[in-house]
Amino acid sequence: MRQYYRMFRSHVLQRVIPKSRAAFESSRPIEVDGYFSMTAGIAESARLCVDALARARIAVKIGDVSPDLQEAGDVEWQRPPQPADNASTRIVHLNPPMLPRAIARIGLGKFARTYNIGYWAWELEIIPDEWKRALRYMNAVFAPSSFTARAIARHTDIPVIVVPHPVTPKPAAPGMRARFGIPEDAFLISTIFSAGSSINRKNPEAVFEAFRMFSATHPEAYLLMKASGNPARDERLGALVERAKQSSNIRIVADLLPTSHVNGIIAQSDAYVSLHRSEGFGLTVAEAILSGTPVVSTGWSGTSDFCDPDNTWNTRYRLIPVVDTHPEFAGLKDAVWADADATHAAIQLSEIAGDPSAAAAKAGRAKDYLERYLAEHTYRKALAQLASA
Repeated sequence: MRQYYRMFRSHVLQRVIPKSRAAFESSRPIEVDGYFSMTAGIAESARLCVDALARARIAVKIGDVSPDLQEAGDVEWQRPPQPADNASTRIVHLNPPMLPRAIARIGLGKFARTYNIGYWAWELEIIPDEWKRALRYMNAVFAPSSFTARAIARHTDIPVIVVPHPVTPKPAAPGMRARFGIPEDAFLISTIFSAGSSINRKNPEAVFEAFRMFSATHPEAYLLMKASGNPARDERLGALVERAKQSSNIRIVADLLPTSHVNGIIAQSDAYVSLHRSEGFGLTVAEAILSGTPVVSTGWSGTSDFCDPDNTWNTRYRLIPVVDTHPEFAGLKDAVWADADATHAAIQLSEIAGDPSAAAAKAGRAKDYLERYLAEHTYRKALAQLASA
């Protein structure tokens, strides 16, 4: 049934949604629609958008189109006051496969009366055909990275503007090492991934392998992996959990945690590792950088906008064909992504552990660079660009 719905959605629903003829108005409130009640990354991007607009003194209304899923969790977020005036512009923080159901909840009439901007996060150089069809009814698209923007822009004449997630330092709960049984003086490596976003793309197995090689010479090191997903339902995540049980120095946490606890894990780590095969932006990488934690990251895709050898440890990679059963990636012809070199990542971890002062200085440069980059690419500037078009 899911397969039939996907086909119906892609070939029928994406073709019947009307395109608004409304003009962009900078003086009216902006409505942001998204999965505000959920803990997923796509929900966090919507919350970050609202916070950024509020800080810029732009009146913003919230449209929560969250489905009733078990992924809803402990969201620590304060919604800003809602303006009384109706919005004339809408930013929908959902990718095309999620749009038909969300637009039905918004209402086709309301959707057709606003200038509609899609905030689309994509991780490959080739976009699916369904995404191309969805471009038909958008007035503009914001993308979190130049990598994603290039992939989308080649298929449309509407404005496609880079607006990175406006990440800011967030409260980090103390005591995360003690909570998960990790000594305070241990060298702690952390990584965060969602199995639902394609565990193959997040590539936690490569982090396992890099840690195995690194811990051979650093037996006091620990690896803490925060996963989103159900190990009982996801075969690969379940296999990772079983593999972790074979080592006293590896922890995998699949429980829902408050965002302050996740932030605490990152902030209390000596290194954050993301050996992703591809990222549209790399939200957890950016969060780690802002927390001052040294970052080891695959040197390809969206993270390349703010990671370079002067401020982060960019892991070598080779491009390989995309082979994945995830509905969004399956069947994409000629698509490639990066296969990170775990041996190189282990060497980089040894460099961080061998000279903590130099690593801290490099992490400081990364934070300065990211803050400047985010200041240069804001929602306010992107909206001003639309107003002057």
